[in-house]
Amino acid sequence: MIQVIERVFTILEELSLDGEVSLESLAKLTGLNKGTLCNILRSLIELGYVARTRSSHYELTARFCELAAGTEFPESAMGSFRQTVDSLAETTGESGVLAVLRRDRVAVVAQAQHAQVLMLNTFEIYAALSLYHSVSGRILVSYLDREARAGLCARTGFPGDQWDESRTSKELEKACSRIRRAGISVMKNPEQGIIAFAVPVFRNDGVMSLGLTMPISRCQPAARKKIVEQLKLHADRLSQTAGRETTVRRG
Repeated sequence: MIQVIERVFTILEELSLDGEVSLESLAKLTGLNKGTLCNILRSLIELGYVARTRSSHYELTARFCELAAGTEFPESAMGSFRQTVDSLAETTGESGVLAVLRRDRVAVVAQAQHAQVLMLNTFEIYAALSLYHSVSGRILVSYLDREARAGLCARTGFPGDQWDESRTSKELEKACSRIRRAGISVMKNPEQGIIAFAVPVFRNDGVMSLGLTMPISRCQPAARKKIVEQLKLHADRLSQTAGRETTVRRG
């Protein structure tokens, strides 16, 4: 066993059990000397998983709690998400993905890959969805409210050449407005030979992105029309499901 990893998790376990903990208490609970303990805590604070309180105690942050939870959605909703993405892949014969914005990053909630003669490695593509240079990211950014979008740009910077040369708030607002008017984001990547589509899914707790990626060679006019129709149909179903979930909770 790697000793430093064991020590890190021992500290995290103690913080999860006891809430705010002093350095002295942590030293006693973990059996670590204060010098070693301070070094580990300093690293965890820099990573954003531990915070030092006003009383100079230590506690886990919301970021760590989100990481431990894995997803903010209940299992009933996750079942609906997986079923919808599976249905989209089966209906279109292509690969689908459902994504959300989490900690300024595009996070995949569910994905499905349909078997084809020519298949894409979508698991690799979806594992690195760009905030600004992916259809999913652009949908999620476009449907944020203006204040939240400004905060996002303050933290991550403007897209620049990643998205319509948007280097100012005004330019980015125009790019987002175009996507909202169209109700869809489309990007073609000739180098990889793929084309991607994404549409918004509206929920009471925010907007999600339902996307699909396929080879350009299969994207003939009739196929493209079907793709867009099915994306919007499945996105509408998810939006309606969110409304029923709210009704059930209120009931």
